[in-house]
Order: sequence, then C-alpha cells, then structure tokens
Amino acid sequence: MKLYLFGWAETKADGHSNVEPFLKIIEKTIKEINPKQILHIPFARITASLIEWDGDRFNKHIHLEWVEYLNAVNKNDIKKANSPLIFISGGSKTANLLKEIQADPSLEHLIRNAEYIIGESAGAKVLWSAVRIGEGELVKWLWIIKDSIIEPHYTQKWGQQLLAEEMKETGLKYGIGIDEMTGMEFDLDTFPQEYKKIGEGNIEIKENKG
Repeated sequence: MKLYLFGWAETKADGHSNVEPFLKIIEKTIKEINPKQILHIPFARITASLIEWDGDRFNKHIHLEWVEYLNAVNKNDIKKANSPLIFISGGSKTANLLKEIQADPSLEHLIRNAEYIIGESAGAKVLWSAVRIGEGELVKWLWIIKDSIIEPHYTQKWGQQLLAEEMKETGLKYGIGIDEMTGMEFDLDTFPQEYKKIGEGNIEIKENKG
C-alpha cells in the first residue's frame, strides 16, 4: 500500500487562501498515480447529505477527465468501486468520518485493501493508530498505520506540544507532524524509515523512547 498524507491548507483571517494551490498539488499527485477510479470519502466535511465548503470542491477543481469519479456519499458508487484510488477529505467532523466508515463494512474493506490512499487533515488522521475527536478524547483507532499518531497543520496550529502529549497519553511509538501545503509519500512496509516530502513545509517525526 502506498500513502500520500497531507497537512492541508487554510483560508486565513485576512481572507488569503492557499486552498486552490493545494488542490493543484493533489491533482498532480493523482495524475502521477494515474488511477482508473477515485473513490472520494468526504464525511469529515458534510452536514446531513450536503457537502460543505462551497459544495464538492474536490470534484469542481480537480480535473481528471479520464478517471471515473465516485463519491462514498452514494452507496451505489461504493458498489461500483473496483480497486479505486481512495481519497479521504479533511474537515471538522472527524467523529462523523469515523462513524460513516465503521457503519459500512464494504467501505472499510475498500480502504483497508487499497493500493493507493490520499488523505488530508482529518482524512489523514483516521488512518493512524489513534485520532483525536475535535478537541476532546483520543480514540485508539488501530487502523492502517500501526503504532503511530499524526498532527496535521503542524506548526501553523502549534501542534508540537499536542503531539508530544498525545504520544505520552497513548504510548504510541511514533508521532508525525505535517505542515500545511505539505505531504508525505511512503510505502506502508518501509515507513517511517523511508518517505518522500511533497510541498514546501516541514515534516517532523518523533519517536517515543519511554
């Protein structure tokens, strides 16, 4: 399994946004993978059946005409999926993302058996061994990437101290910090010893020595 995990991007208080350039990084990554299908899992950024954040911005701004685009909101799209590239969006509703994946065994199977996964922000966090739900509890997720936890938006949201606290609380061996406009590409069987940085920010890997 190959993973591409990103710290995401933000619209700042002054109105400046680096979201559009970031989506172009995602588009470039997908073009390099060259999949036949993409299954988009947007549940961290939806309310009821409506996708927030100006609608389905992923599908609006990433142009891959040769790829069949599938959305996990639609159960028929999940049934149509055949070894798709998995793309898991971020957002503020991490608990909803976890709930929707747990509620659908076929969706969980597709994620666990994917050849390629792209995750950003909350969509990256759920792939690790534990995930924080909002500002509340840490849930031992025991998902794809073992014995590790991640903090996206790392230096932008002062995640250094939070990551250290999470590693102490969970006892997990590795803590990963990924900045905005930054991603890490790696094969599951060689991580964390080998990875490639994508983008302009920093990646920090901490090891729990306790």
